[in-house]
Amino acid sequence: MNRGKQLAIATISALCAATPMPSWAEQLRILTSMPPSFYTPFVTAFEAHHPQTDVIVLNKNTNASVDELLRGNERRFDIFWASSPEPFVLLQQNDLVALHPDGTQAVHPFAYSAFGWAQRASDAVPISLDWDSLLDPALAGKIAMARPSRSGSTHMMLERFFQVRGWHEGWAYLLELSANLSTLTARSFTVLDGVASGRFEMGLTIDFLAHSHQGEPLSLTYGNPAMVTAARLAVLRDGQSRTAADLFAGFVTSDDGQRLLLTPEIARTPYVAKIRAASDAPYHQVLEDALALTWMEYDAPLASARYWAVNALFDAFVSEPFARRQSVWARLRRLEAAHWPSDRAALLEVRRLLTTMPVTEAQLGVEGTATNSGAFVALSEQQSARMTQWRTLSHSQLDAAELALSKIEDQGVKQ
Repeated sequence: MNRGKQLAIATISALCAATPMPSWAEQLRILTSMPPSFYTPFVTAFEAHHPQTDVIVLNKNTNASVDELLRGNERRFDIFWASSPEPFVLLQQNDLVALHPDGTQAVHPFAYSAFGWAQRASDAVPISLDWDSLLDPALAGKIAMARPSRSGSTHMMLERFFQVRGWHEGWAYLLELSANLSTLTARSFTVLDGVASGRFEMGLTIDFLAHSHQGEPLSLTYGNPAMVTAARLAVLRDGQSRTAADLFAGFVTSDDGQRLLLTPEIARTPYVAKIRAASDAPYHQVLEDALALTWMEYDAPLASARYWAVNALFDAFVSEPFARRQSVWARLRRLEAAHWPSDRAALLEVRRLLTTMPVTEAQLGVEGTATNSGAFVALSEQQSARMTQWRTLSHSQLDAAELALSKIEDQGVKQ
């Protein structure tokens, strides 16, 4: 299915809610960040087994979806479906998830995913490489990624770095990676479309989007270590069709639904082990090996607690000063490549400035770890003040780096 058809399906699905339904039909409303190429086969198969149910799907990015649900779910969606686990924690904390008869919350894991970088399939790539390979100065301007504040999967990728490497080392990696970025897109899909068209040489992505990309074939290299997370769907408390929602969740997690994940159109790694074992796709083995590393289990509550803060910090230190930060990195790298021994200490100080996040976890504050609707619907006065403070810190760091570089450059090349 090409991108035009995908967008058309998404648009039609969003508008169908206004279409009069036959009196016998039950309507199931799904809110998801998944692309139409993923959810359409599930919807088609479910409707074939339940012809009395009409499934309506609205596609929105994860953050916008959470925002709508935290505002009160006025359109009464029955299902929320996404790859990032953090939004489900937020929904659970705000009592927006339906309960099973035994009192447990109706959140269902259905697939595993991991992150890597996509390239056109014509470019031969290994299946796994160390994440640090992306920091090579030769890749400057060649890597695309989505803004984490607009993409739930990209936000989850950032959190993975913090949880595996630690807060300061994780930020050091991301701040240096920013030197090699060509752009920050508004949606994850745009990254892959740009890679397929040749606009970007590489694109950071969650695996299933690359595996199932329609049109120009893409290859995916998993970052080593492969950071695996379970994708989920939730039955919402204030939906309009609870019975249909439970049936749909049951179908997605059933053996038939899990096998559907293995089709080329979807190409996801099933959550159920016996279904995973039925596939010989090499990327399934990468995830299987990673699942054995229990020390890398993802802490979704921790990620949820600092959801707004991580996005806000990335915007303040990378997204907003993007061009300026890249210019400073380019100047530093030119000087480093010139091998000026007498300026080594000064260059190391500039590098320290560019790879240091001056905000610690302890300094996020209560407003930085908000888990209620205020973190998404509108910035509180405290959050606005915190964002202003972080922007000031970001600009001060760049000011200091630029001043230090100018002093070194003014000295001239020393042989």
